Amino acid sequence: MTENIQKRIKQLIRAIGEGIWEKERILAMGVLCGISEESLFLLGPPGTGKSMVARRLKEIFAGGTSFEYLMSRFSTPDEIFGPVSIRKLKDEDCYERSTDGYLPAADVVFLDEIWKAGPAIQNALLTAINERIFQNGTVTMRLPMKVLIAASNELPREDEGLEALWDRFLVRMVSNGIESEATFYKMLRQQETPEPDINPSLRITEEELSSWRKDIRRTELPDLILKVITRIRNELKVLSKG
Repeated sequence: MTENIQKRIKQLIRAIGEGIWEKERILAMGVLCGISEESLFLLGPPGTGKSMVARRLKEIFAGGTSFEYLMSRFSTPDEIFGPVSIRKLKDEDCYERSTDGYLPAADVVFLDEIWKAGPAIQNALLTAINERIFQNGTVTMRLPMKVLIAASNELPREDEGLEALWDRFLVRMVSNGIESEATFYKMLRQQETPEPDINPSLRITEEELSSWRKDIRRTELPDLILKVITRIRNELKVLSKG
């Protein structure tokens, strides 16, 4: 059973990676994040495939939906979480957002230039990442979000109050340009990026995802792994003092 799942996931990663060069590891980590409910941060210059990776990850889920947004200093919560419903405000005196087509309704979320988000957006994102909930007026929404992918060409600055948001991204990867000349030539000769042709049987269903996550929560950490974690923690303490 486990071997069949491993084989299927490998086939799925190959399928979503069609036409994207040297991004196999990032795609694989994105799939892992989607299964384990972790968020992924990609560091890299423009044009290195960060947004393409996010769009492809939507394809791993049966019936998956996505939301992507390029953040700026002037971005408002309305642009991320949806505009306030005028009808509800007028007819029911209720302050509630229309979330269809926005982050609260998406399975896969991609936020580019994440560190430009203002405090109001940051606060809502912290709750969304931590607890998978969004407070929509008086209604607490359970988010379908399976993975949030954030990207930037720089790391957060220490004096901008972004530490809490940065800490939420346990998986952090660098997205570089194509390194192999042979691969670069293939990319140049590729007339257009092909759309992935994914067999529906490879896609992950909600039922499977729920079952896998239950198994993940039952996984016990052996003593050897705990000792390695302790060693890493101790070395980090030494580095922080130095």
